[in-house]
Amino acid sequence: MKRSGIILIILVFTFTDQVLAQKIDSLTFSLNTRYSFYSFEDNAEIILHIPPAHTSDRLAVLVTLANGDTVCTWSGTARNRLVRIPFKITTGKGFHRLNAEIHAAGTTTRFIAKTLLLHLDYKPNEVKTDRLTGGLIVNKRQFFPAGFYCYSPVHPSLPEEEAVRGFNMISPYQKILPSSFPERKAYMDRCAQLGMKVHYNLLSVAGGGGVASQLEGITAAGKKALLLNEIKSFRDHPALLAWYIADEPNGYRIPPDTIRAIYELIRENDPWHPVSVVFMAPFTDARKYINALDIVMADPYPIPVSPVTLPGNVAKTLSNEFRGRRPVWMVPQAFGGGELWSREPTVQEVRAMTYQSIINGAKGIQYFVREGLNLFPKSTALWNECGKMAVEIAEMTPWLLSDEASVAVSSGSENIMLASFAHRGQLMILAANRTNMPVRADFSLASPLSGRARVIFENRFVTLKDGKFNDQLSALGTQVYLFNLLTVKENVKPFKGNLITDPGFEDLSSPGIPASCYAWNNGDRGATFFLDSREHVEGNHSLRLITPADNRSARLRFFPFRTSPGKTYYISVMAKTDPEIITDNPVTGSPLYFEISLGNYGSRRFALSSEWKEYVAAITIPYGNNIPPKTNVILQLPSAGVAWFDMLQAIEGVDVNRSINPELLFIRE
Repeated sequence: MKRSGIILIILVFTFTDQVLAQKIDSLTFSLNTRYSFYSFEDNAEIILHIPPAHTSDRLAVLVTLANGDTVCTWSGTARNRLVRIPFKITTGKGFHRLNAEIHAAGTTTRFIAKTLLLHLDYKPNEVKTDRLTGGLIVNKRQFFPAGFYCYSPVHPSLPEEEAVRGFNMISPYQKILPSSFPERKAYMDRCAQLGMKVHYNLLSVAGGGGVASQLEGITAAGKKALLLNEIKSFRDHPALLAWYIADEPNGYRIPPDTIRAIYELIRENDPWHPVSVVFMAPFTDARKYINALDIVMADPYPIPVSPVTLPGNVAKTLSNEFRGRRPVWMVPQAFGGGELWSREPTVQEVRAMTYQSIINGAKGIQYFVREGLNLFPKSTALWNECGKMAVEIAEMTPWLLSDEASVAVSSGSENIMLASFAHRGQLMILAANRTNMPVRADFSLASPLSGRARVIFENRFVTLKDGKFNDQLSALGTQVYLFNLLTVKENVKPFKGNLITDPGFEDLSSPGIPASCYAWNNGDRGATFFLDSREHVEGNHSLRLITPADNRSARLRFFPFRTSPGKTYYISVMAKTDPEIITDNPVTGSPLYFEISLGNYGSRRFALSSEWKEYVAAITIPYGNNIPPKTNVILQLPSAGVAWFDMLQAIEGVDVNRSINPELLFIRE
């Protein structure tokens, strides 16, 4: 890749003979950019890593370009291990070296640190790692992967079976051979239709290891050729999430330099997607491979011989080690009955492993392993629990990947594991019981707040008074609480006389799905309809529809309301799409559209925009002797692609024989 331009982060001094004689320390401080690369952004951040001995020192940093122009300055007392330094991107595309000089008050030592800034052209399918939050940026949105390993060949129905459960990622074990290329292309294309991402397995031609990944009779040069062909074939594919290059290299004693050579080859040919490596015990070996990966993974499988707390403890160790540098993903155990594992985890154990990992810093979950319908795992209840947690993770994503300062929370029991996350004026608390017996939890916040906290996955509330509340956690159980830190003023309010139940899709009685509707399928079993907490104009949710192929959408019929013959009903909805998410056989220049109907009395189609926009349809109920007393609003997305909907409303207008300005009907409460 072409390398151009240099950015220097320098502390400006008056260079007297005394300054020139200062001691230089290039090991104490370190830094890196917040995102693994930048493309469309104008603004960026540097993460400066502060050693414990200097978190209370007064520090000063000045950012300049190589020509001496100032980019930004920062000074102050860090108070914690990470300092975020914002700056505007003014460089051309390519790699740019960053050098830092840091001055700490009370010392004459000049501290120096170095890293690289990568500035790339934008690609619609690009994937960034956010080193501050540990999350991913996919299609310009936060993304928390919740998926699974599977085997090859991938069964044609597997992606759709798991997409409708709520999983957003798959990672098939596979041998990279020309003869099986059509199989790989088929599942990649299907995943793109469904909105799923693929953690693409290159083990057989990269790091080796893993299930059935060895290629016999192929030279190193032949493997390299296959590797490069695979990268070039799929680097622009809309389903690609990341490249998976090594499975337990520490166990196979593959040196870090060997993995790094493969890593650099991949990054040279595709810098737009991260590279991952999974590690076995001792998991701290991962630090030796930090320059050979973008994502750190670990696969502790404790059941039944080791404590169920092992994955959470590993996640904590790795998250502390790589905080601000690399995301950490965990591989919870979803198998058992052979080899070293005499049984599968229970439903409670897989939940404990997953939540304890997330509480301790994991920002990706990839279960091992799935082979449907009841082979791996054998227990359909166990796999249903994994799918249930995938939906829960999607609901929590804006909080789990938030960069906002949170409010600390503690418990009266050492057996309760806790984490808190703040997002848009709301605090989310995750709690997990380490023990296989019920416990009482007495929670205390570092803020004297009072009110009600919603237990979001149990459809109930607990009372918060002066920053304290209590609850019961089941054996190995988990809870998620959500309450307001401040009152959020909504810019969009319901119409007076709105007839739609749950217009903003905020009913979480069954998390992840719209409550007040029935659903039908127009021909593709993989068409989905989930709530999305990342996109909304009101409240915390929108309704996201994904249609895999034209005219094969899901069709939602909302809760009925009373109507009168001769009346005109005005249906309003906020909606948007993402035109950069590739659709099935798109017609160049043809916009995505959605359709809204009122029973069988009429329908309207609207072309979607990439920005939130209000759409209004007016449909009249005819006169007649057999007109039912109630009807329904029906919503569908006939175009292949994705769309989000919020604030679906209907109001009764006037008799068709009268005229009135429709704008006068839309009176907000």
